[in-house]
This record gives sequence, structure tokens and C-alpha cells, in this order.
Amino acid sequence: MSTPLTRSMARRGAATRDALLDAAEAMISDYGFNEPSHRSIAGAAGVHAALLSYHFGSKEMLFEAAVARRADRLNEGWRAALAELRTRGTWEVEDVLNAWWHPFHAIRRDDNDAAWRNYVCVIARLASAHDGDTWHHRYFADIDAEFVRMLAAALPAMDQADMEAGFRYSRALFGEALLYRCGKSGGTCAPRGFREDDLARMLRYLAHGMRGVRAPAPEV
Repeated sequence: MSTPLTRSMARRGAATRDALLDAAEAMISDYGFNEPSHRSIAGAAGVHAALLSYHFGSKEMLFEAAVARRADRLNEGWRAALAELRTRGTWEVEDVLNAWWHPFHAIRRDDNDAAWRNYVCVIARLASAHDGDTWHHRYFADIDAEFVRMLAAALPAMDQADMEAGFRYSRALFGEALLYRCGKSGGTCAPRGFREDDLARMLRYLAHGMRGVRAPAPEV
């Protein structure tokens, strides 16, 4: 039976979980998955370090929960972008790759939506995380398969393994662009040397590269 005391405890517990998730997102955004410690995350959340283990079991489980928390919003953004392409009836490789970028196009380091900006950087950091491939597959495998099918329609002669590899490499490079955009101003997130106009150039090179793989090898 619910009582005022149990409801109050539940609210405090939920608030602590949210604070830890927010702190984890912010620290992963600036420093990646390896550097944040139990103590530093709990300190950023304003709670005792023991509460991290109490609510999540381990730092790794907290990090996975951070990946999972906003995954539905990201998947919805990708599906909306792909649905818009399908209404056109035809599309090119560039269109599919641009659809992957669509949920992120408005992200800036001075954006007021700090929670979403930090989550975007969490996604960008997945490629270098110890469990990144597992977590990415767990929450984004279905949408990845949709992107590969759309690429296959644009490049019908391309081998399936090459198609999947091309999309995986494209995701990794787009992750660099996300790190440029989503880190806190003055933080350590942005890769050195990346410029705003590199994104459009990167997209063109990726698309041409995938078409090159599709083409038959020249005779020697």
C-alpha cells in the first residue's frame, strides 16, 4: 500500500537516479567513457558515491542506462528522416547519409538543450567505449538495418558486407562531427582541426567512396 512516506522515498530515489544519469551524460560528453570515476560522477550529481552502486549496480550499468534513456527519441528522429525520403520514391547515397545526420543538424555547443546535446555526445563516444558495440547494437540495431536497406536501394549492385561496412565507417566519421558540435564550450570534446564546412565535404567523400566500392575493380 502506498503511503506519503513511500511516495516521498520513491520521488527522492527517482530524483537521485536522474541526477546520476545527467551527471554521467555530461561527463561522458566531455571526457569519454573511460575517465569518469564513481566519485566524480556522484560529486557532479551532488550525491554520495555509494548511491551510484545502490541505484545502478556499477558504473558500466549507469553508462548503459545513460545510452538507453534517450534512445527512443533518437530512433524516432532517424525514422522520421527515412520516412521523408521514402515519400520521395527515389534517393541517392548522399540522401541516406544526410538522413542519419538529420536529428543532429541543429546541435550547437551553445544550444540551450544541454541534456540532449550531452546525450548526442554520448552517442558519438560509443565507438571508443569498451561496451560500445554491444550497447549500440542493443538500442540501435533495428534503425541501422533500415539505413542499410535504404543504402542498398541506392546502390543495388553493392555487396551486402561492403554496404554494412560502409555504413559503419560513415557512422564513425560522423561521430567526429558530433564531437565537434556537442561538447560544452571550452570542454575537451571537440576533435582538433575539425571545421564546420568539413561535414558537407565528408558526406560527399563518403558517398563517392561507397559508389567506388560498388564499381567493379579495374582489370590489371
